[in-house]
Amino acid sequence: MLRTTILVSFLAIVFTSCQENKFKLQYDHQNVLYIDKSALPEMEIDESVYVPAYSDLYYESQEKKTFFTVILSLRNISFTDTLYFTHIDYYSSHGILLRQYIDQVLVLRPMESMEYIVEESEKEGGTGANFVVRYTANANLKNHPFIESIMMGNLDNYRFAFTSPGVRINN
Repeated sequence: MLRTTILVSFLAIVFTSCQENKFKLQYDHQNVLYIDKSALPEMEIDESVYVPAYSDLYYESQEKKTFFTVILSLRNISFTDTLYFTHIDYYSSHGILLRQYIDQVLVLRPMESMEYIVEESEKEGGTGANFVVRYTANANLKNHPFIESIMMGNLDNYRFAFTSPGVRINN
């Protein structure tokens, strides 16, 4: 009886851990700072950035697709300013909100960066997938963040990667 219980428990753990998680929040960043939205200081700049993210692309014909791992890279390229990211949202080709990556405010101190990942196994994004990232900062911001997506995939036996830069949009 004890062996059966141990075996069933072991199999439950194995099957639970093997389930695919479509969205990974981030790599293991030890010093990442998140704050409650109520603790966000008063800021003069409030901007949104649109970032194309190709979770798949067609090749040879419209019936054949290749899928990509997508990395959203947020980089504070200032030596002096802190940035506060309030929204990091992932949308499908059809404009459907698939994932809100944060429910608190991500704080990026000077020269700090952060990544968010969409796994290759995620099949809902499509060729027109995108992120909309919203951040706030002080009025004297010297450098806006550098935000891009990096797509990595393979076709036949070839691995490749390409990037797509973010573009500031009106709120």
